[in-house]
Amino acid sequence: MHSLTTATEQECPSFDRNIVQAMGPYLVCKDPPLYLSAAEFSDIPEMVRVLNIDKDIFNGTASFQYPYKEEHAWARITRAHETIKKTGFNTHWAMRTTPDGPLIGWIHAYINPDLNEVHPGTGRPLKIGEIGYWVSPEYVRKGYASLSAKFVVHELLFKVFDCDIVRGEAYIHNKASRKVLENTGMVCELEEMTVYIPKLQERRISCAYAIHRDKSTESVKTKPRPLP
Repeated sequence: MHSLTTATEQECPSFDRNIVQAMGPYLVCKDPPLYLSAAEFSDIPEMVRVLNIDKDIFNGTASFQYPYKEEHAWARITRAHETIKKTGFNTHWAMRTTPDGPLIGWIHAYINPDLNEVHPGTGRPLKIGEIGYWVSPEYVRKGYASLSAKFVVHELLFKVFDCDIVRGEAYIHNKASRKVLENTGMVCELEEMTVYIPKLQERRISCAYAIHRDKSTESVKTKPRPLP
């Protein structure tokens, strides 16, 4: 277990922030004020507090635990920073109401270049992104998730990361999360898909959404994932 009080800089992945892309801060919206910037180790105390307010985020996401402990946050941000060091791109953002304010939500993207899916016209491998997100219970129903997801999809994943397709999943009963995906322009490609949730050690029914950068890839649809 890592502790913020005992962690040293040597334990944290190091990288040159001047050359990393997609760090932010990005002004997403002026009203309500919303910024996106890289998730930092300094966000851990607030992250732990927010994720323990209630079980809504635990119930709505596939991987965030409850109770949420400091070591969970430490491990997650360490992995995010390791990705930065390896690729030169930041893929995990904190939602904030000021450029350097406390975290009020989270959005991440996974880039999947190894799905064996190719462009229907050229045969080149497709670059596919997948987003996940949550918002503090103190800030829900204010549009932060939709604004953040739309910005990440259109301004970052399509333009900076050069993704061909961006996907997202939501539990079939989670109407709020489905609405966030729809607000990005995504459409439902799989209405019912059985997925295995390791933290619950059980299967759930989710639905899969996607948005294509252009019409040339629209024939490439989301496929069900193999179950363990």
